[in-house]
Amino acid sequence: MARPIALALDGRGPLVPARAAGLITFGSSPLHGGELPGLVTTELAEFIRPGASPGTACLLAAASCPSLDVVVLSAGSAHHWAAAKATTAAPLDPGHLRKVTDVLAQG
Repeated sequence: MARPIALALDGRGPLVPARAAGLITFGSSPLHGGELPGLVTTELAEFIRPGASPGTACLLAAASCPSLDVVVLSAGSAHHWAAAKATTAAPLDPGHLRKVTDVLAQG
């Protein structure tokens, strides 16, 4: 799941030329229907952002993708919406996101 992010970090993949052409880029289902957080260990979540839950870590990685303008997601409560808003307001810096994709590529 990290390949599109790694490509964007390298200035490659479909997001980069789409954005360069003036298109707004969207990423949908950043948690893959709720399946992705179950695959993330607490150690990986902690590496992505100290104190983050697996779900928050997954959303944060997706929302930090270069050349991605909008992350489409759904939430079941006002609390979840507020948490998603807070998470996406503080994206990962590209250097740390690169370390995350490198760790995922090894696994």
